Amino acid sequence: MNRVALYIHIPFCIKKCLYCDFHSFRFDLSLIHRYTQALIKELKLFLSTDYSVKTIYLGGGTPSILPVEALEEIVRTIYGSFKLDDNLEFTIEVNPGTVNEEKLRLYKTLGINRISIGIQSLKEEELKILGRIHSGKEALEALDTAINVGFTNINVDLIYGIPNQTLESWRYTLQEVLKRNPTHMSVYGLMYEPGTPLYKALIRNKIKPMSEDLEIEIFKATQEILSTYGLGWYEISNYAKDGYECRHNLTYWRGEDYLGFGPSAHSLFGNTRYSNTPNIKAYIELLDRGKSPKVWEERLSPLEKAKELIILGLRLREGVSLCDVYRRTGIDVGRIFSENIERLISYGLLYKKEDKIQLTERGRLLANLVFEEFY
Repeated sequence: MNRVALYIHIPFCIKKCLYCDFHSFRFDLSLIHRYTQALIKELKLFLSTDYSVKTIYLGGGTPSILPVEALEEIVRTIYGSFKLDDNLEFTIEVNPGTVNEEKLRLYKTLGINRISIGIQSLKEEELKILGRIHSGKEALEALDTAINVGFTNINVDLIYGIPNQTLESWRYTLQEVLKRNPTHMSVYGLMYEPGTPLYKALIRNKIKPMSEDLEIEIFKATQEILSTYGLGWYEISNYAKDGYECRHNLTYWRGEDYLGFGPSAHSLFGNTRYSNTPNIKAYIELLDRGKSPKVWEERLSPLEKAKELIILGLRLREGVSLCDVYRRTGIDVGRIFSENIERLISYGLLYKKEDKIQLTERGRLLANLVFEEFY
């Protein structure tokens, strides 16, 4: 039986954050209803397939924006369409501005056992720059409520590199969150994605990016502070207590099989990758006509698959086993990329132990330069 991870895209937001380039739409109850029915039809296309699901991830957009009836219908369809692992990890992303105790209790009754809360910052001026719909107070209330309801596997998303952010304001956000003892934290450097309002403000000199020196200082301070709370890094931007690593995201980083549902969702099965139409109306219309919403597909060559396994695997603290890549692809990457690997080792960006290559601390700071060596 094929073991897979499921990603369910909920592409709706009350308001798009100013830094976000993800595929999402404004909240519209009528469209949400039509979308929910289309999503259920796509899920049912897999009714007779032989898949065992190890993780489910409801992402967005803002999944916590969904009316409870819609969420219940989606979850029941998943449960009726797939065989589920006994130790299923089931995550939902929530925005503090769209969640309350009633919703969180419902999530538990539906079998959701992992909450990912997008806090990003606790400083009001930083939240305003990001265009978030919640306050710092509401963010902490959402986290406290999730704990009080009984969730024991909680991730918190934070962003550093925000214009005008200081090391002191970052430490404040970090310490206030850590007082609540989350089991997992995702800490991302702010990216100025072309086309976003924040990117436009940057190129018009309306905001100034954080200095590289301060970003590095924050990056190093974060690792030090989180480690004192038992949160060790296991991926470039992710920290967890032992046993609380996000198994769903590990599926991506290890190049394992996953199925994506919803507009713009991607899937990987073996060496074949495909994606759905990003157009929500086309997505709904295709499924209403009983057709697949898939619009793009490619088959990776063994070398392409090997490169992908290296680039994704190097994000992880565990690194990449060259023997494992050979076993999975038949490509001897240790031989093909021997000069690249030796060069990166000489620069202090990689180290090698037996058949494994791993990023050094300096390599984590310059990870994109490392990855370029394997394109």
